Amino acid sequence: MNRLPVICGIALLSAIVLAVAAGPMDQKGGQGMFGLFGGNKTTETATAIAPEIGAQLQAQSAMPQASGSAPQQRDFECTVAEYRGHPPGGEWVSEAVNGETQPVYIIPAAGGRPALAILADPQYRMQIWELSDGKPARFVKQRSVSLDPAQGAWAMYFAIEVACLPGHQVAVAVGYTAPAMKRALYLYTPESNEFRRVDAIESDKSGPPPFSSFETLTISPTAKLVNYRTGVLRLGAENYVYQHNHILLFSPNHPHGLEVIKLGLDDGNLREWTMQGKTLWLRTHDKRKQPKDFIWSLDLHRVL
Repeated sequence: MNRLPVICGIALLSAIVLAVAAGPMDQKGGQGMFGLFGGNKTTETATAIAPEIGAQLQAQSAMPQASGSAPQQRDFECTVAEYRGHPPGGEWVSEAVNGETQPVYIIPAAGGRPALAILADPQYRMQIWELSDGKPARFVKQRSVSLDPAQGAWAMYFAIEVACLPGHQVAVAVGYTAPAMKRALYLYTPESNEFRRVDAIESDKSGPPPFSSFETLTISPTAKLVNYRTGVLRLGAENYVYQHNHILLFSPNHPHGLEVIKLGLDDGNLREWTMQGKTLWLRTHDKRKQPKDFIWSLDLHRVL
């Protein structure tokens, strides 16, 4: 029996299997969807960039040198103060005292609207109060807080972090029990007293506590980036990674936020970010079985 056709057939089948397993090459030179042998990228940890950007991540060898002072957001910045007691009683204090005081997130007055205070009541439920002019400010009028149709079943819901954004939007990280403790990012519009849920989020456990819920980067007087994490994966005791970092742009053209990049774990979790001109620079790290460090740049000039 001539065995050559059988051998050639096996070789051809092997080549087809290997080609399917390898998958298409992506724009960064890596492999596409996972193949028959696994270990490659999946959609759960891959990167996606908004089509409005019109650019891809570019691998770089080093982060750029800092140039000059960082830009400041124009006229609308949130601040944090400490308060002993619960409004309308209580008093402002200069320093936090564990077990006695709580943080109060203050949204500045704008367009005839009074300054607002976000804090918690004794049952750890969020409150929003309008403040009087002058110092010390008084709690004048309480506003309603409507986060979610299921809010009535939450034992607790309170602000963890607050940041003012362009367009008089406010990012609010909310911790709530439903029934387990969870976190979500909301956008609050003070003028209409409305909350819009952005996403379920994970705190950043890559460093020591307190664990950040989200971070902001001011890139011009009228534009700011917000970064948050989703899809926590536990590698071991106190050792976590995240499937994605989400970076949103808030600006006059994108007052409700444009997700410029959904950074997948295959390209690393975000560790450092900066802007040079209209280019976003990212230092990332993937600490799974074979830890890797990356430096990426992304041209944002089309959306800035």
